[in-house]
Amino acid sequence: MLHCYSEDWNYAQTALELNLYISFAGNVTYRNARNLHDTAKNMPLDRILIESESPFMVPAAYRGQRNKPSYLVETAKFVADLRGMPVEEFCEAVYENSRTLFGIT
Repeated sequence: MLHCYSEDWNYAQTALELNLYISFAGNVTYRNARNLHDTAKNMPLDRILIESESPFMVPAAYRGQRNKPSYLVETAKFVADLRGMPVEEFCEAVYENSRTLFGIT
């Protein structure tokens, strides 16, 4: 897993070839993080994870505050919107991806 992803789509494609998952933190919600927006839109749904990266990488809506896991909802909503899909569907996919990656049955 690439934790707190901050690279572009080209780098992500190499990671996918290595069978890695990519995890997005609150920085994906930043207006100027276009490289992350592009990557989050293009990622295969079965390889995406999200993370709080607490106490850092707070989503844009909470900038200036200490990050906490409850803010993860903002990251999920943002990425789901980027992908043009319902947040519930996105969250279910992320949940299944985490179960697969960590071998949770």
